[in-house]
This record gives sequence, C-alpha cells and structure tokens, in this order.
Amino acid sequence: MAKIKKPIINRKGAPPPELEASTNLTREPDQELKPLNFKVPAEFKREFKTYATQLDMSMVDLLQTCFEFYRNSR
Repeated sequence: MAKIKKPIINRKGAPPPELEASTNLTREPDQELKPLNFKVPAEFKREFKTYATQLDMSMVDLLQTCFEFYRNSR
C-alpha cells in the first residue's frame, strides 16, 4: 500500500498588507469626545456646574478652558 502525504493547507490565509507607518507626531488630533472619568466632591461639582451655567458654557468647555489656562501659565 502506498503512503500518501496529506496536502499542506495554509489555514491562516495571506498576511495583511503592510500599512504606512504612522507615529503620534504626524497623527491628527481626535475630534470625537471621549469619556474622562474621575470623582470629585459633591460641593465642588455643584460649584463647578453653577459657575459654568453663569458663564453660559458647558462643563466640558469650562474644564478645557481651565486646563489650557493652567498649561499656558506654567
């Protein structure tokens, strides 16, 4: 009886095409909003929200403005 070898089957498929390397230096900043999750005391949140309302700003806009000011002042 003749011995027949099993055919070699590549089950993994073809490798993915190589993409152009990207770095963080050339990447555009993301414009979509991402959650930022941290806890603050209830009184701070109340004051922060009240102040944002007085300025007719969202809390996100106020936080971004405060962060930019802080970063530029250091």
